Amino acid sequence: MRWTAILFLPLALAAAEKAAYDSNGRIIALLSQAEDIEATSQIVAVLPGGKRVPLQVRRENSGARREGPLAWSAPFALPDGGRGTFALSSDESAGVRYTVSLTAESALEVDAIEFLVDLPRAPFLGGNIGAPGAAPVPLASVRPADPAIFHASAAALHIAGPTPALALDVAFDRATASTLVDRWDERGRSFQLRASIAAGPLAKGATASLATTLTLANNPPAPPPVHLTLDRAKVRFAFDGFGGNYCWNNSSPIAAYTLANLKPAWARFELKAQSWDRHRDDPPADIKADLENMRRVQQMGVPFVISVWWLPERLYTDPYEKPRSAHFRQIDPDRWSDLLDLLGSYLLYAKREYGVEPDLFSFNESNLGIYVGQTPRTHDETIKRIGAHFRKLGLKTKMLLGDATGPRDTHKFILEAAADPEAMQYAGAVAFHSWGGGTPEQYTAWGDAAEWLGLPLLVTELGVDAAAYYTRSYDSYHYGMREARMTLELLTYARPRGTQYWQFTQDYALAHLNQGKVEPTARFWLMKQFTDLTPYHSEALAIASDAPPVLTAAFRKGRDYTIHILNLGAARTAALEGLPPAEWHVTESTEAAQFRQRAGTASNGEAYRVELPAHSLITLTGEAQQ
Repeated sequence: MRWTAILFLPLALAAAEKAAYDSNGRIIALLSQAEDIEATSQIVAVLPGGKRVPLQVRRENSGARREGPLAWSAPFALPDGGRGTFALSSDESAGVRYTVSLTAESALEVDAIEFLVDLPRAPFLGGNIGAPGAAPVPLASVRPADPAIFHASAAALHIAGPTPALALDVAFDRATASTLVDRWDERGRSFQLRASIAAGPLAKGATASLATTLTLANNPPAPPPVHLTLDRAKVRFAFDGFGGNYCWNNSSPIAAYTLANLKPAWARFELKAQSWDRHRDDPPADIKADLENMRRVQQMGVPFVISVWWLPERLYTDPYEKPRSAHFRQIDPDRWSDLLDLLGSYLLYAKREYGVEPDLFSFNESNLGIYVGQTPRTHDETIKRIGAHFRKLGLKTKMLLGDATGPRDTHKFILEAAADPEAMQYAGAVAFHSWGGGTPEQYTAWGDAAEWLGLPLLVTELGVDAAAYYTRSYDSYHYGMREARMTLELLTYARPRGTQYWQFTQDYALAHLNQGKVEPTARFWLMKQFTDLTPYHSEALAIASDAPPVLTAAFRKGRDYTIHILNLGAARTAALEGLPPAEWHVTESTEAAQFRQRAGTASNGEAYRVELPAHSLITLTGEAQQ
């Protein structure tokens, strides 16, 4: 994961969320008490000749800045050098009123600036779009000769789904030229609504704006009960439990709060190699805070990983030539003895002065070079060199295979080392990061690789959106549900021994500071259900759901059972089969109330029923009768 300084903004919203937004202020979903409608917005410049250039993008460190709970601003640039800025705001008091205000900082040679909303095709297929006084146009499965299936200049549009249960009303602050396109290109497929913000070239200093109100009606019939089937005879994998990263900001009150109020099963820290190199005789406060927390988690019996992001400049092949943020900087082959001394001296100091020894060591995301870069070959050589040195020093620390960026086919990065018997004698685990998510097949490949090698698999950075830290777009209940969904998908397909959420400190914070007081967010309580209610060192059991919006995972340790049920849609009943006779306790989190204890009942061999509120995480815990 990359590093940045984060300015705190109080972003918690009192009312139920009606939309979700990304780090550039784009709408990424419209929310209701049913399943989310993954509608996405964008501002686009239409260049002379027809090329369409998205403006709400992040290039390196240039992108949107958060100005308030639901307000953003950002610069933009066109391919010919034209420049401008836009301000965005969203008001969810009545629908989602999304306002775009644009200023041309130089002359803009464009045919148009448009506001786009991409509607997911499947929910609206078979419906129609219309405007007042005009006949509705069907949203058909067969594309007509002209993919622009609807044109109007109107202040209001109505987009209906195939049944009265689903509709989207679009209202503009003035009559606006709009087009709906049946789009299918390399970026995906959607019904794309295009509304004009400005038409024709804009002179320097010109301004334009458009306010669009999106009002979603999504009221499908009450869904039937979901059937969950537990197979107590089928153990899928061993699971130590859920944990987190404590790589940065270990002196923060939030880090202390999560250590005191969550029960991590795994942790991860940074080896601050640059700082250690300068201050070996008198380590600074950040290193001491790291070591204090390492000692604390070790005393809790929690294993941990230590990872390097940056090295001292002299150890690179291109010393003093690039900024600290440069990617894929490689270790100078002539500096290996210096590097080994640096790493070994840190770990020996930690062992001697604090009594701590990391279980595993890695270079963070070296496949992508964040910030030390390695090829599969040099990854193999690194494992052998460092692993042998740690063994020579009498350290228990073993090497972590991978620690790779993202799950998407990145398992290939470890295969050369996996085929090297000399390297494998030093390997203690396999790891990847979950940023951006992956397919079931990509998650499964990582689980299969670890199983093939006979090593535990760790998700050393569990996170959804690697850009969310720019504007704290993680600060919403919807983002927490995305994190919970990814967690259960990883358990279903990757089968990890443990997970380490990014992070349990103030970065991607699960809590806020309010006048010096730590206040947990809704996301904190979702995490607490996972960390605190899942037994350490348990067995992950097979459990199946017959409804895609409901994801689940089941664990057993001795006679203690935990079943997590994530409902991503409307309220419904779950009927569980295969539970042992037990008295069950229910813990429930929703957007309105988290970690609430509900009275449970006993199971007696018949289907056990539990109510699942909309967009909720339900955890059942019980001790099986003998």
